[in-house]
Formats: sequence, structure tokens, C-alpha cells
Amino acid sequence: MFCPHKNSYLQLVSAMNPRVINKAVDQAMRRAFFDPHCDLPPAQRLESMQPSLYAPHVDISRASLGFERVGLRMINRDLHSKDYLVQLQALHTVLDQVQISESAMFLINLHLVYRLIDLMRNRDPVIREKVCMILTHLASYYQGRKRIMTRPEIIVNLLWIITRDRKEIRYAAAYTLRTLTRDRCASEIIMKNETIIEDLLKTIKNDHTGIVLLHLKTFENLTEWDPVRSLKGNGFQVMLTLFKDPDPRIVAGAMNCMAQICKHDVGQKLSDEYDLTFVLRPFLTSRHIEIIISAVGLLAYTTLTTRSKWRAKECCVELTKRLVNLCQSPNKPLLQLRCMQVLINLCDCPDIRYHMKWHWEGKVLATRIRTHEQWDGTSETTSYGLESGHNYRTMCIEKVETIKNDYGDNAEVVNVHSYLRRVQDVKNRLIKAINFKSYK
Repeated sequence: MFCPHKNSYLQLVSAMNPRVINKAVDQAMRRAFFDPHCDLPPAQRLESMQPSLYAPHVDISRASLGFERVGLRMINRDLHSKDYLVQLQALHTVLDQVQISESAMFLINLHLVYRLIDLMRNRDPVIREKVCMILTHLASYYQGRKRIMTRPEIIVNLLWIITRDRKEIRYAAAYTLRTLTRDRCASEIIMKNETIIEDLLKTIKNDHTGIVLLHLKTFENLTEWDPVRSLKGNGFQVMLTLFKDPDPRIVAGAMNCMAQICKHDVGQKLSDEYDLTFVLRPFLTSRHIEIIISAVGLLAYTTLTTRSKWRAKECCVELTKRLVNLCQSPNKPLLQLRCMQVLINLCDCPDIRYHMKWHWEGKVLATRIRTHEQWDGTSETTSYGLESGHNYRTMCIEKVETIKNDYGDNAEVVNVHSYLRRVQDVKNRLIKAINFKSYK
């Protein structure tokens, strides 16, 4: 008898469903209790213990070898087996085992990464896709990223897949590249590739929506490290064309990339030439909150120049009214922070400062900021905030923008108290900017 919820792909070959054998044995022994894991649908089973896909021709009721450390060593060795079936079963097993942190760390120490990189150019598309998925899991660990980046040829292989392979494998490779660029040290090594920015900009314009979203996040991380390469590759013009995309997620991602470009002096000059302050005005009244947050974040960099401030003076009434109203959103501290920063930039213009003093000072003073008990550390209010309580430090919520620290060793960790204190400091700076008098 073997329980399927403790599954192993190091199995003997059989065409029989092992659950049928288990049920027959239970009935022959006249057992009153049946294993719930053998029933369909399976009950009381942890999802993290389940294989993602069953390997072909596998009997999960008979294991030739248990996992543990000896089994993982054999799996690592079987990745380069001459038997295609053994190699495919080993890849399926590794994909399941890297879900467990202990097994993933052990496989990293076994130099599993080097074997996987050698398999990225395999002729079988299933192997290429599974390799990218495994590398994505390993890249989520610091030790895994460090081991992966010792072989820079992985970037060449990823770019080859992204530009030439079928869409399912392109998506897996794009996910791997995005995970690698989250680390600034890895971004430095990745940027040594001479064609990565150009290849990303080519695929961003013509690929599927899901892949483009991953490429935009990758481009944003790389541009944050070195905006010069993006400017030389016409990244500004490409992102500007994506503002007209019908998908709001792509528009928001393009604005985030543009904000990284506009941190550079050349990017700010281009923003003045293309008049981004007026281009972004319609997006401030969008129906999608992610577009509004990204547009205001971009305005925080485009309104730094003198030319942009005097250009904003032409729509002073409309722009200041919209920004002050957006500041009255206590459930979105990120939006409050960015709107108040834009208003601080605009207050450098005397006419806009006088208008703010005359019309909006009272509303700015009445702006309410949430307490840490009311906020879960994300840019929007979700049900996760109610369910997770104060476990937000260890929880990762996909598709919800998480507030990050700007400095320190734990830049990815949410620190709600310091962030809310930062929002309060920006509010005080805005009040000081409104009441500024140049003759003092």
C-alpha cells in the first residue's frame, strides 16, 4: 500500500491506476476505514505536497527509492540521462521538489543550476519550459540568484527563448528574467549583455499581453539600474506609444517604466519636448486606479523642470483641483504620497503657490492619513488585509502593488509605521511649501 499524497516520480512503470489497487486491498481486508487520499476528489491534502503534472508511465503506488538526500542526488544525476523518459521524469520531480525550501536549498548546493542551464537549448519544448519554471523558483532565493548569475550565458539563452520560441515557453522565460531582475546585483550583471534592452523593446511592441506585462516589469527594474541604455534604445518613444494601449495594466506598466527614464536629466528634457504634463492630464480621471497611481508617480518626475511648471500653470485650476481631491484617499497612502509630491513640485511656481494658498490650503490641512491598524501595507484595500492581519511582513500578494522601503537590507519588506510617518512628513512639507514666502 502506498499513499498517493506522498508521491514520488522515481517509480516503476505500470499502466494500472494505483488507487484501484488500494481500494481492492481495503475491500479484501474488510477495512472499515478507507484512506481519504485514495478517494476522488482527494481530501485532506496539502496543495504544496502535490506534483504539478504527473510524469508519463508512472505508477505512484510503487517507489523504487524515497526522496530524502539520496533521492535528490539521483534526480540531479538523471537530468542528463540518455533515456528521454527518465530525464523527463526527473525534471517533473525537480519542479515539485523546489516548492519545498529545504529541498530547493539542497539542490542549489548540488549545482543543479548548471545542469539546468545546459538544458535550456534542448530540442524538446517541454524540457525548455520546465527548466524555465524551475529556474524561476530557484531565483526567488538569494543563494539561487547568486549561483545562477555565475553563468551569464543564461541571459543569452533566455533572450534566445524570448525572441524565437513558442508563446508558452516565452512566458516562462519572461517570468524567469523578471524574477532575476528583482535583485540589483543581478541587474548589474544582466545589463552587461549588449542587446538585452533592444531585445526587450522589440518584444514589448509585438508580444502577447501577459508576456508584455512581464517584460515591462523587467524593463523597469533594469532601467532603474541604468536609464542611459534605455534612452539610447529609444525606450522613451516606445513607452509613449504604449500609453494608447487598451489594456490598463500595460498602460500602468509603461508609465512606471517612463518614471524610471525621467529620473535622468535627458529623460526630463524629453518629457518637456513631448509635453508629458498635458499628455498625462486625461489619465488622472481614468476609471482604473492603477493608471491613476502610475500617472501621478510619473508626474512627480515630469514636474521637476521649470518649463513643465510654467506649462502646468496653463491648467492650474483643473490640475490642482484633481490632485487635491486625490489626496483625500486615506485608503491609498501611495496615491496620497505621490499627489502631495506633485503639488510640492508645482508650488515652486509663484502663481500656482498663490492659487493653492487661496483655494486649497484648508482642504490640504484636513487631509486624513490612515493609522497602521487600518492599513495592510498595499496600495489598495483588499480582503487580504482583513484576513492576514499583521502577517503582511511575510505575505506576498500577487497583482497588488506592495509598498517597499527605499533603503536598508530589507528593501522588499513592508514597514508600515515608517511609511505612514513618511506620508505625514510629506504632508507637512506641502503645507510649508504652500505658505512659503520668497521675501523672508
